[in-house]
Amino acid sequence: MRRCRRWSEPSIGALLLLCASPALAQDTDAGNLGDEEPEVHSQVASFAVTRLQESPAVVTAMNAEEIRNSGARDLMDLLLQIPGFFFGVDTQGAVGPGFRGLWGYEGKVLLVVDGKEMNEQLYSTMQLGNEFPIELIERIEVVRGPGSVIYGGNAELAVINVVTRGVQGSTDLMVSGMYGQMGSVNGRRGLTVSGRKVFESAPGLSIFASAGLSQAQRSSGVFQDFFGNSAQLGGNSRLDPTMVQAGVGYKDLQLSVLYQRYGTSAIVAFDEVLEAPAPTNFESLHAELSDRFRPDERVEIIPRLNLTFSKPFSDSDQDSPFFYDKQVLRLRGRTLARWAALDWLQLTGGVDVTSDQGWVNGPVGVGLQTGFGPEEADSVSYVNLAGFVEAFSVNPFINVVAGARVENHSAFGESFVPRLVLLRSFGPFSGKALFSRAFRAPSIENISLGADVRPERTTVLELEGTLRMGDGHALSANAFDMGVADPIIYSYDAVTNTEAYRNLGRLGSRGVELDYHVRGSWGRAALNYSFYTPSGRNDVEDYQVPGQPNAFTGMPTHKAALTGSIKVLPWLTVSPTAVLVGKRYAVDVPDDEGNAAVEELPTQLLLNLFVRAQDVGTRGLEIGAGVYNLTGTNFRIAQPYNGGHAPMPVFSREFMVRISYLLDPVSNE
Repeated sequence: MRRCRRWSEPSIGALLLLCASPALAQDTDAGNLGDEEPEVHSQVASFAVTRLQESPAVVTAMNAEEIRNSGARDLMDLLLQIPGFFFGVDTQGAVGPGFRGLWGYEGKVLLVVDGKEMNEQLYSTMQLGNEFPIELIERIEVVRGPGSVIYGGNAELAVINVVTRGVQGSTDLMVSGMYGQMGSVNGRRGLTVSGRKVFESAPGLSIFASAGLSQAQRSSGVFQDFFGNSAQLGGNSRLDPTMVQAGVGYKDLQLSVLYQRYGTSAIVAFDEVLEAPAPTNFESLHAELSDRFRPDERVEIIPRLNLTFSKPFSDSDQDSPFFYDKQVLRLRGRTLARWAALDWLQLTGGVDVTSDQGWVNGPVGVGLQTGFGPEEADSVSYVNLAGFVEAFSVNPFINVVAGARVENHSAFGESFVPRLVLLRSFGPFSGKALFSRAFRAPSIENISLGADVRPERTTVLELEGTLRMGDGHALSANAFDMGVADPIIYSYDAVTNTEAYRNLGRLGSRGVELDYHVRGSWGRAALNYSFYTPSGRNDVEDYQVPGQPNAFTGMPTHKAALTGSIKVLPWLTVSPTAVLVGKRYAVDVPDDEGNAAVEELPTQLLLNLFVRAQDVGTRGLEIGAGVYNLTGTNFRIAQPYNGGHAPMPVFSREFMVRISYLLDPVSNE
């Protein structure tokens, strides 16, 4: 693996490290399960590269070894283990994340893969469920808090940063296949191939490519709508992704491309069971070109150019009642400059220019197809200009991170968000105090379907303390308070079959999150707990549960997760997972008298068990087998607003086998 290079050699400046790309800014021994935590460097929460435990945010990270041992099948399995995260179901069978009680599906939680922002541009959503080949993930870092100063208007509540098997590394070849079974229906079937080539004859030159093809079902359970109709999800809830990646790097110059087609189907569209499953496809192409220049030993300049083409929520059948065919082209240019002004001070600044163009394909007024804006235009274009600054000071008294971002969008004007973080260590104890402003920028369809929709604005206060007790033990606790002003609210009128967006009221949540983990030569274990309660003024009826003022619709107030990986033999690891999810509530749309039916989903326990055998018969060959939802719990998730969608089954019992082979000439020497 390519190592980060020191930015300078200050007496306390070991935190000021730089790598060529933020997505690849890491220095970790992924296989280290010894008495001490591996030394990990991250850039997910700051423009500076810091040690992960001193990152200016509340961050949870998992390396490749932990992910493989856990038996995780997709990002949902990983996020379920992280404090604060849960899931909700939305229209057309989509599943997205909620965080700290707030619904984050549209534009509030950002997914980044190798520096490429994966949220689609029409609604800013991210889709979850068998969405990405888990075998390709080298590392995942989750910022449990706002990231707008770094990432802009899709990082209001949290950021999920995924680093894959890209151009960084040694020459190798990986092949992986999996097969799962859910009762009487197929679960997951997939094949993933990935390879890298480092040219020794041309130092600094390397290429990589990967491809993943998979099929799955959301669940084998039975869905029942609020009208009493029911349907079997097995065979009617497909999740079929195709992903291709490729790239080339020469020293600091890198070009990478990612193509994804995510084919889904659902037996429920908005609130009622359908006669036949309706397809919805998500297609996107992401390309990035980046470089790094060092005109001086204390100055670094990183330009990045991104191109994104996407067709989300697509149904190109004009005879379908769900016909929808639009596309978006985004061009984005960013330049970041770092200056190690002093041994204890790093200054960062930059500019970010984005151009979005959207087109309507096919006739307007057919199915769900609309034009843009009240004029029903065939195309639309917007420009967003942004500037950002950050000062990172490392000193013997208290480390300080201060930054801000200002954006100006051609449709809705200016957004300004500051951030201030104080960090201090006292022997084995370290503490953080964080103040952040964040925002959710209206997306193309938010603007098109809304009336003068403005960015929603969030204020977050956080306190985190971590105690490292030696012998691999660490205990972290954090308290948070989040307030959202003018949230962008979605509504759907079933009579007129129209959508609308508007700014309305305020939202807020506060709570605590605890995380304890221990690692040693025997393996690792982790226990975490998260709790939230609505706070401040919460006057958005769409998220309120009638008769339950201490919970938001669909989101459990309590969640606990226990995970572990035990080395039974040097080559054999057993990994149990237990997730306890508290009560949550599903709410039907109000009737003519304003009354809404409420369904309580009980506290439930999800149990998984995965066994992983490495170097089976030959070096590099591993076999894993797991059973998920061991007890066969009828586990359902609700719509996190009062939109009339009944709870949908997920996480059905599944038996899965995974076989992988890694040919690594360097390791085999």
